[in-house]
Amino acid sequence: MKTFVALVQNNNSRIGENGGLEKPIPKRSYIIGLLVIFASIYSQYAIKGLGPIFGTFIIYGIPILTTIILWGSSIIRRAFNRTYAALKFGLGFFGAFTVLGMFVAAAILFIIVTLDPSAANLLQRPNPALNIPPKLAWVMVWISLFVVGPFEEYLFRGFVYGGLLSILKDRHWLSLAFVSSILFAAAHPYYAFVYGITSLVQFTDLVAFGMAMAATYHLSGGNLLIPAIIHGTYDASEFFDVATSLNLGAPFRGVMIMTSILIAIVLFIQKMPIKHAITFLKLAARRKTEETKAL
Repeated sequence: MKTFVALVQNNNSRIGENGGLEKPIPKRSYIIGLLVIFASIYSQYAIKGLGPIFGTFIIYGIPILTTIILWGSSIIRRAFNRTYAALKFGLGFFGAFTVLGMFVAAAILFIIVTLDPSAANLLQRPNPALNIPPKLAWVMVWISLFVVGPFEEYLFRGFVYGGLLSILKDRHWLSLAFVSSILFAAAHPYYAFVYGITSLVQFTDLVAFGMAMAATYHLSGGNLLIPAIIHGTYDASEFFDVATSLNLGAPFRGVMIMTSILIAIVLFIQKMPIKHAITFLKLAARRKTEETKAL
């Protein structure tokens, strides 16, 4: 995966010092923003009966307003940067990291089930977020597209990851992407409440998705539009299955993943250094000549 990242990145477009943003964020401001984000998200589990409107304001509104005050102009200024490149990176990395996440998740599940065979039953539990009436599911389709996708990408790729790039500019961006993806997964604790130890499978998928969007953000120079669209569309497809009886959500996600994998393969082939390919062909020809002489 690191080889694929190295091949597709462009040194002239990726975020560099200070996260590639004109105004670096002070450490104190970053910590305050991080605390507000997680306090707001976790408040829904501590405070019951928030309601959809007030709950959305608490979970997303307060963190968005806070981070805009702290560092918003620097994030928004590059949110539409290099959209076409971001689209290629976004779909390519989504495909590549989805495959990687599937293998890691399968390995984790194998270990868990080997140690405790009964743990497999936990995965049969329904996702409570999808246990809603069709009318409400339609509302969630639009909320996923225009609220969850854009807001979470702004918070976790723009502020959390962008802030790490700004503060720890001597660290490799890929390691910071991993840290930010762990924080992104930690913002979804309900998986642990529902699926117990097997929630490590869902958390692995979240980390993989976070890595894909963070790589897209970094290599496009701070684009948030494409990550927001990918994030919102993928989430909305799950609610679409609940909202209709067509059951098109799962096939759509499958097509989305397969298309992204194909784009990842094309990007890998296109960016593969020609000299490496020539060297490989020369070595293969030399080996064949030596085998012929030996005969």
